[in-house]
Amino acid sequence: MDGKAQREGANNGKRLTVTMEVDTLDCPICFEPLKPPIFQCSVGHFLCSSCRNKYLDNKCHICSAKTTFTRCFGMEHVVQSVKVPCSNAMYGCTKYVTYYQKVEHEKACAPWVCAAWGCFCPVPSCTFLGPTDSLVDHLTTDHEIPSTTLPDSDTVSLRLQLGLHVLERNRTDYFFLLKMSLVATGHAISIICVQPSTTEPKFTCNMNYDCPATVFCESSSCHIRSSSLYDGFPEGFDLILPKGKIPDDRNGILLRITIHQALSVSRASLQGKGPTPAPQGKVIAFALQRKLRIHCSDS
Repeated sequence: MDGKAQREGANNGKRLTVTMEVDTLDCPICFEPLKPPIFQCSVGHFLCSSCRNKYLDNKCHICSAKTTFTRCFGMEHVVQSVKVPCSNAMYGCTKYVTYYQKVEHEKACAPWVCAAWGCFCPVPSCTFLGPTDSLVDHLTTDHEIPSTTLPDSDTVSLRLQLGLHVLERNRTDYFFLLKMSLVATGHAISIICVQPSTTEPKFTCNMNYDCPATVFCESSSCHIRSSSLYDGFPEGFDLILPKGKIPDDRNGILLRITIHQALSVSRASLQGKGPTPAPQGKVIAFALQRKLRIHCSDS
């Protein structure tokens, strides 16, 4: 224990927030969390009941002194009072559990219901999940992805580099995400609407590229796919610029984009009420699949 403690107010005068080294709460032999019954030697060295049963010679595993192991009710009271947050807090679990019950709780924890209101980070191996405004901050700050604000005219000119580009619209619960990749035939450009629990397209998009240097122009019109990014950035592209038709410009490709609201969807519903939630069972299944894929790739 490093000795830092802070009282949480007059109404909780006997309640402390404490910073503690984790190994203080673990058995020094098997390294599993200490839980009642806890034993100690005559000097005060702890061990769990499982390890105690293995040391029938009554010799302390730390000080090597001959001893009689006795119950340490004081330490049992300490470990029973230590509460820690679930590791799935970032995914919506708000529970605090006893330290030695943490592993058991997390095996049964199903916090993925928050995927009904949140969106995932499309960057491989990143496990971020949260509201769209938090995801925008995460992408632009943590991953340093460039961002452009879509004006009220719904038309914007921006320079795309290889990778992702955030296109924000103020006062909404969604944003657009562009991606430019190199494929065998040239530069492939995709756009999606990042929005939780939505399945049908809400917008259409016109993309226009015009290069005076090569006297080449290209345009494309498409429905913007909607996604919570639970399975990463969707496959496919909406515009492709052939090899040899664009100059080698380190400043990126200048693209003019116009986004229209789909005729079947009212702007008020998009800015106010938000999307219609998808069936919760499917959302949880998708999220679990994503977590398993990330876990397997990390292993």
